[in-house]
Amino acid sequence: MTYQTIKFSKQDKIATITLNDPATRNAITDPLLLEEVKAALSAIQNDQSVSVCILTGEGKGFSSGGNVKDMLNREKMFGGDPLELQNNYRNGIHSLSKLLYSIEIPVIAAVNGAAAGAGFDLTLLCDLRIGSEKATFSSSFLNLAVIPGDGGTWLLRKTVGAQRAAELVLTGRTVDAQEALEMGLLLKVVKPEALMESAMELAKVIAGKSRETLVITKRLLKSTDTLGYEDHLNLCSANQAMLHHAPAHEAALKRFFDKSKK
Repeated sequence: MTYQTIKFSKQDKIATITLNDPATRNAITDPLLLEEVKAALSAIQNDQSVSVCILTGEGKGFSSGGNVKDMLNREKMFGGDPLELQNNYRNGIHSLSKLLYSIEIPVIAAVNGAAAGAGFDLTLLCDLRIGSEKATFSSSFLNLAVIPGDGGTWLLRKTVGAQRAAELVLTGRTVDAQEALEMGLLLKVVKPEALMESAMELAKVIAGKSRETLVITKRLLKSTDTLGYEDHLNLCSANQAMLHHAPAHEAALKRFFDKSKK
């Protein structure tokens, strides 16, 4: 598939999606960008040769979130009466949020610059986040007298805790990379020129595991959103029993004992 607003590549079980719409600073609500990101994620979801995805942005920013000019002009996603707008959210940004939340392989956000509003929430939908020293984060919705409209409050509360999430959302202030690291928004901070190399190094370690165990482990991590401890353990036992008979497990055991004999 040929893309106009993103760059997409695959190498060694790792897919990379780069938001590349400088005219909107990678505004994720732009219809074409939104649909192309969804198309790339859907392709990855069904591609057994891909075990990890890196999501990043081209240019100075990661994503500006909602297109403020479209809000002002009440067009594209922000056009229509209240009922039409509600459906625009459901069919637009919400469809991307649900797709990224449900994708079965690990996703790493390589945050190269500003991640604002829905762009910030996009990073929260990723499993791991590495930031450039130039990365910034802003839950900027209330600054425009609207609310986080794509699940950002739910995501942020899970990531940094109730009190910190409330402070960030209610003030709409901008957090720099170092503070983001300290509060757990980022896994680590690197120099801008080392961002993609660092993300790729992490992706390669993860991609070295069997895809089926990555998928099931991610399901287990997400099950804590809905399951109690006993139900989580039942899910563990069912999947572990299956994996003990998987070829990848037998191969891993053989490698382990071959290594121990040296």
